[in-house]
Amino acid sequence: MFSQDYYKNMFISKYDEIERCHNNLTNFSLINVTPALRFMLFDSQPLLDILNRDKHLPIIFYVNNAINFDETEIATSMMLWKEVSFNPLDEYKLLKKDAFLKWPCVYYIGQSITILDVIKFYAYVRGGIHLDKGEAEYQLLREAFEIIKIDQLSTLDHTMRGILQVIYKTLSVNKEKLLS
Repeated sequence: MFSQDYYKNMFISKYDEIERCHNNLTNFSLINVTPALRFMLFDSQPLLDILNRDKHLPIIFYVNNAINFDETEIATSMMLWKEVSFNPLDEYKLLKKDAFLKWPCVYYIGQSITILDVIKFYAYVRGGIHLDKGEAEYQLLREAFEIIKIDQLSTLDHTMRGILQVIYKTLSVNKEKLLS
């Protein structure tokens, strides 16, 4: 176990990387941010959890909840997409980290795709950590990535942009408290 100062410095480093990618928002920044997101949110010991262990801060992620699909829509549609955004003017849902990562943001051929699935897809298939691991678990996401484009970007690119924005805003709100 390292000192709290080590973890705080690591947080600053990863936060800076997330901020840089957030401010750039290119397709490559969506890929390049994934190691920092993994380290911060879902590694075996997520940095966010380590820094919050003694503080018990209510770290909340805001996601747009304006669109809700019923089971019939999910079962009969090829692809349904919920925008992930951080806009306090929209109807939103407040989620703790684990619920945020499990939140379904895309439905493709009746299967839900969570925020964690999208981040892992960008990390392990698109090249953030590994380039196309080739595992069968990512086949659904590969297909969903190719199926629908908006302004020549995959709907998953738009989803990943929203995910990055929500994570960045949440970390920004809690940064000083986590580092104190």
